[in-house]
Amino acid sequence: MEENTVAVEKVVKQKSFPKNKFLFSITIVSIATLVGYVHYRYVSHLFENDRNFAYLSELEREMSFRTEMGFYYSYYKTLVHEKPFVAGISKLMFDKSVEHPKEVNAFNRFNIHPEVLIAALYRYFEVWLNTTEHRQCHIIDRGHDLSPVESCVGLGQPIYFYLEAIWLLAGLNVTALFLHATALSNSILGGIFTVMQYFANHSECTRVMWAPNERENMAGPLLILQCWLVSMQLRDRERKSTFPLQISIFLLNCLCLLCWQFTQFIFLTQTAIFFVMEQIRVIDTKTLCVLLHSHFCGLHTAILLLQGNDMLKSSLYASFFAVVSVYALLFSSFRLKVENRLDVFVEAWLVLLRLSIVTCLSVYLKSAIGDFFEMKEDGHVWELLASKLTDYKSFHTMIYTCSEVFDFLPLGSFVRSVGGALLPSALTAIALATNYTIKETRSKIERKIDKEIDVNSDDGSDSGIDSSDVKTKKSGVTIKEEERDSDIDEIRDGLVRYVKGLSIDPAVCYNLMQLVAYGLMAGLVMRLKLLFVPQLCIISSLLFNTEYHRYTKPYYLKYVIIICNIWSLVNTMYLNVTKELSHIGEFSDPPLEELLNWIMRETSPSAAFAGSMPLLATVLLSTRRPVVAHPHYEHYEARERAYSVYKMYGRFSAEEIYEELNKLKVTYVVVETKYCYGRSKKGCSFQDIWDVEVPARKRDPSSCLTLLLSPAEHLYPVFRNQHYAVFNVHDYSVRYMPRSFVS
Repeated sequence: MEENTVAVEKVVKQKSFPKNKFLFSITIVSIATLVGYVHYRYVSHLFENDRNFAYLSELEREMSFRTEMGFYYSYYKTLVHEKPFVAGISKLMFDKSVEHPKEVNAFNRFNIHPEVLIAALYRYFEVWLNTTEHRQCHIIDRGHDLSPVESCVGLGQPIYFYLEAIWLLAGLNVTALFLHATALSNSILGGIFTVMQYFANHSECTRVMWAPNERENMAGPLLILQCWLVSMQLRDRERKSTFPLQISIFLLNCLCLLCWQFTQFIFLTQTAIFFVMEQIRVIDTKTLCVLLHSHFCGLHTAILLLQGNDMLKSSLYASFFAVVSVYALLFSSFRLKVENRLDVFVEAWLVLLRLSIVTCLSVYLKSAIGDFFEMKEDGHVWELLASKLTDYKSFHTMIYTCSEVFDFLPLGSFVRSVGGALLPSALTAIALATNYTIKETRSKIERKIDKEIDVNSDDGSDSGIDSSDVKTKKSGVTIKEEERDSDIDEIRDGLVRYVKGLSIDPAVCYNLMQLVAYGLMAGLVMRLKLLFVPQLCIISSLLFNTEYHRYTKPYYLKYVIIICNIWSLVNTMYLNVTKELSHIGEFSDPPLEELLNWIMRETSPSAAFAGSMPLLATVLLSTRRPVVAHPHYEHYEARERAYSVYKMYGRFSAEEIYEELNKLKVTYVVVETKYCYGRSKKGCSFQDIWDVEVPARKRDPSSCLTLLLSPAEHLYPVFRNQHYAVFNVHDYSVRYMPRSFVS
């Protein structure tokens, strides 16, 4: 009877509600939501402080969206104002305004799915949003001989609804950081420490408050969520939650590819890391296949939703994924079993050989696909890489490298990360993780040796019988004396012992390897520090993993390490947040406003414009006039169009400029005096770039100076202010034929 009672009590305990686990989960969710909300309010406040956005007219707000920001926002504006919504979708699929007169499928060419989704939400809630509760208007007196303007604020205003979605994504970014760091470090304090590091190094981690709708701000939170789920899947040894994790990772992979064209390169590094981890036996082949399957589904769904995007189809990511998948399916079983020291060296060479073969096959397959389908979309990426590693220069590479965000990572970023306690914290965390892995492996191996020696000594105890010719039994298996001695020798072989006994946390290994990949990318392109620095923040959370302090001696050293890092971090965070909040600015650009008003007032809605890519994005957004070039540079023909237009800042004759513009069916060309008269210490003015591109014309006069200072045939000035000059392009085909009178 008592036995039955005990059994019932055990069953009740097993089925009882896990209160501690529930409270722990609620705590994590609550903190994650809180830090996300704080960041959401923080970046929206910084943005308002920088531009005084609430007191700008609608035109000024659109003007403040420079370059790609204005380009992407123009699609949102089209969908919001086009009636019905389906007509807006059709207009985007058959767009003749971005590469006039060519028809472009914006869904195929550009990553505008975030704008489509936000516009769809606005149109759905438009009835409720267009009320005085969500939209208030007032007149702003701007002074300085500028006319008063109407300014409307609130979610009912399309631009505010758009920005609100971006601030929510920024909040999700910090929420994802906290969740990832908490899971990786197995500590809530680790997650909080990561969030503090993010705020302490805020300007190094994000630029959402200065450039809200750049593509990395759309994909960044989703990438961190994806890495968090990948880390959880790598730790799921028993595969209890493989299917839901796989579905979630697949969806996030697809969304990331839709939101940012650069995601393919991030996923290339990720699949390469998975393959390397399988080769060094951190994960098994089955885990590799599960992770590859998520990428397979995400990649093909994204290609489908992008309506066959050429850059993604011919990417090195797709080729590398295909080659690794073939390896995992057909050749992964051909692995050498490590039994002795020779096997270790042979397997090491085989790993290097397999890595080399997969890399070479991937590059060859990517090249073959590109040549077969005549795809040159990502050619500028490899040219840019060549310009970084060699002295190769071209017009397209200098357009990138002359921009500060595409330069090498400056030394100042490392100095700031050291001063902000980020780099020391991350390096300390890496040292603790490495020390723990080595010590834990040594401890396990020593326990195994002691156990083997104990078993062997028990088997060989004195029983009055000569054991040299007798077989001993262990767990039902017969072992000869000489075999047992060889096993002990193998265990005592240091190299083989470590190779066979090394136990590495795959989640930590993946995140460290991803940090190295991000570091190399950031070193080559400064803009990508927005990936590297948040990953450093995540790695620094390992300081709070209690397991890693098990071998820290003396015992109080771990408290010294943590206190020193927290003290330095709190001080840096306070100074950085105070500095960012103290920044007050106001957007104003009267010359550009004058130009846009003139275009809307004096030109035909069908008139096509040429000019610099940043300016054309603003013209397209604010005036709705068609343009012949745009800032989205990830297409071969778009780059060639920009090349033709920018010749007006080179050393070409007016006749050559006219011929190039006439081929593109340009009606008006806008010349900016800052590009014409501007000089650069780095040799990055447009005249310097064209002197590198066409060195034979170094002695010729500048094209734009000729246009500005003297009359040019077929290019007639129609507008001029202190920053801009507009010329009407006369078509050769239009000829004046005088009437003849016969008497």
